[in-house]
Amino acid sequence: MAIGSKELFVFAQTLSGDGSEVATRDAISRAYYAAFHRCRAWEQSLPELGSNEGPGGGSHQELINRLKHPSRKCGEILRDRSRANGTQLEVQRDRRQLADYDLEEDVTPAVMHDQLSQVRQLLRRCDEPLPATAPPKPRP
Repeated sequence: MAIGSKELFVFAQTLSGDGSEVATRDAISRAYYAAFHRCRAWEQSLPELGSNEGPGGGSHQELINRLKHPSRKCGEILRDRSRANGTQLEVQRDRRQLADYDLEEDVTPAVMHDQLSQVRQLLRRCDEPLPATAPPKPRP
């Protein structure tokens, strides 16, 4: 059975009510993956992918780089959305790494709630309709 970013986010929200540190950490992680998968799908709707400028890394870092450096073909509105998505995704990824790998560090419910709030914002931004593109200019 396939799932999508919305199901991951709903699960993250469910985990957030548990109160244990394990659930808090997992809610942060699941929320990040909801954002990552939604951003990856949203990126495919753009007229052209951005450039992979920035730090090296795997597919997560490359997506962040492309979102933060959108193509000029996207127009101002989409470029602004893309940069905002890339910036937020990077922050969310850093929190996910803290939650998943830095087990000696405290991860508070406040951090989790901030993660859920930012992911909710990012998902809404991705769900906003794309601006209509101007029809191509006729060739002389």
